Amino acid sequence: MKSLLVPKHFHVVIPCYNCENYICECLESLQRQGFENWTALVADDCSTDHTVEIVNAFIKKDPRIRLRVGKERAWLMENTLNGLRSLGSSPSDVVAILDGDDWLMKDCLEKVWEAHNSGYDFVYTDEEIEGQNSSIAGHFLTTVPVRRQSWRFSQLRSFKRYLFDLLSDKTFRDREGNYSRAAGDLALYLPMAELAGSEKIHFIPEILYHYRVHESCNFKVMRGEQLRNNWDIRNRPCLDRQTLYFDVTEKIRDLKKSDLHSLGPLIRSRYPSPYTVNVEHVIHPSESDNWLAYHNLWIEDGVYLSARFADEA
Repeated sequence: MKSLLVPKHFHVVIPCYNCENYICECLESLQRQGFENWTALVADDCSTDHTVEIVNAFIKKDPRIRLRVGKERAWLMENTLNGLRSLGSSPSDVVAILDGDDWLMKDCLEKVWEAHNSGYDFVYTDEEIEGQNSSIAGHFLTTVPVRRQSWRFSQLRSFKRYLFDLLSDKTFRDREGNYSRAAGDLALYLPMAELAGSEKIHFIPEILYHYRVHESCNFKVMRGEQLRNNWDIRNRPCLDRQTLYFDVTEKIRDLKKSDLHSLGPLIRSRYPSPYTVNVEHVIHPSESDNWLAYHNLWIEDGVYLSARFADEA
């Protein structure tokens, strides 16, 4: 059974600034992946070292790698956004962000790709943090609002492109209207998780990412600013689960309100989890008021009931 959200391509965005000591290992870890259907965009934030020259040397030998150099220093959040916005991808394609000073373990992309193909739209793996014996990874808590959970979205983090497209530009700006220079992870992934919904989130409990620690890391050089942004992002209003993109759409006519409770489980039984289903209830415009309080609601986990007028069907 094929989903409308089956991805066709894997895009990797690699934000970096002065990564001449690390970018080789980062790109080589991509090239070692058994999964080969990827392209990588290195988003360079006006590096002052030899990062660009090193990346260009890789590009000459591997056409899957591209380079985008910013016109002026944008810092991590805006630089990452500029890279994401420049991708020529479709809504169901997979996008992952790999920091230019980190690297991937063997089979990372393959396992992430498999999870997305099975129907998940937000996928993250476990990681090893240089110099530590534990990671921040954890399974998503389904009974707690996203912004009230402790941080657990370790790297590698990946998402279907449509989740990013649904976020407004204000999502990434601080109270003064500037792009956040720190805490970009929370600004990007907390609202994405809210949009995706718990059934669409998947944690791969395997260490597939190496997080490098050095003196230029944001959590060292911008710790105060990062903590302030963290607090602000966590205290913003939660986003409603998105209802524009579904794995499957079914049309139904002649529905009785007394059948709603049985309809949800029946539809759910037809499709494997975590597929989402939009049940379009086809009605005549004259019935709109009668059904107003029953449409645009979730009637079962992953099953949404919407309305469609008969002359639009």
